[in-house]
Amino acid sequence: MDKFIENIERMMKPYREIAKITEPMRKFQEQWAEQARAIQKAIEPTLELQKKLAEPLKDFQKSFENISKIYSSIPKFENPFLEHLETFKEIGERLKEYTKKTPEYFLLIAQHGWFIDLESELNFPSIVAHRIQEKKVDTANELLVNYYKTNVGRIFESLIKRHYNRIEILESIKKSYEEGNHILLIPAVLTQVDGICFDFTKKKFFIKEKKNEKYKFLPEVIAELEKSAGNFLELYLSPLQNQTPIMAREQDVGMFPCKLNRHKVLHGISTDYGTEINSLKVISLLKYVSDLLTDLDNKTLSTIE
Repeated sequence: MDKFIENIERMMKPYREIAKITEPMRKFQEQWAEQARAIQKAIEPTLELQKKLAEPLKDFQKSFENISKIYSSIPKFENPFLEHLETFKEIGERLKEYTKKTPEYFLLIAQHGWFIDLESELNFPSIVAHRIQEKKVDTANELLVNYYKTNVGRIFESLIKRHYNRIEILESIKKSYEEGNHILLIPAVLTQVDGICFDFTKKKFFIKEKKNEKYKFLPEVIAELEKSAGNFLELYLSPLQNQTPIMAREQDVGMFPCKLNRHKVLHGISTDYGTEINSLKVISLLKYVSDLLTDLDNKTLSTIE
């Protein structure tokens, strides 16, 4: 029996020696695991926020406020991973600046006849607006022309997919652009802006709101958009909440840098509107209005089949 126990002890001795050697490492691993759990718990709100941000910048204002609160509430562990939390704070500040400036940028660009594609890069409106503010309007126009010429195929694919009841009209408009037939394209696009607004809201874009003094001389669809828009869309409504040349009364067009005006085109007053840049401008309007209505439809509205 003694010999058996002796053999067992001899067999176990190497394992006990290994355990002694590895004891510091085991304690370190336990400490690291405890710290990792603490870090995980601390950044859970941030991870949850990251999931929410998976949708394109949904609820911007709430996002950057949450980021700041989360950052300030996280315990400051001595760990290099937490240095990256500075990035979240920086993102929060940038989003705050974005929400503050975006309506101003969108309106400035619209007053020059353009409407921003909501699927473009986030910094695109600021790049264009800064060129305008620097009195480099030609450069701003060049940026916008290049963008819409490059993306016109994708834009019409989106429009056809969204507004399938208008597929023949939209395909004809696309063909007119490809053939350089801008004189026919521009009136056709302007009618479709009214059409898709009616499909979604039973309101039209170029019919002015007359009953409500707040919206006088603005598109009658704006009241519906304001009522249904969340934080995300509110950023982009400024071109519809203010006068822009495309929708202005004929006598007011002179106050804008752009002279392309729906009334003057469709009533035959303007005869020199048929240019590629004007075609791209009205296409930008159609895409912008479609973006707004489609996003709202996904939440609250329903289109006619």
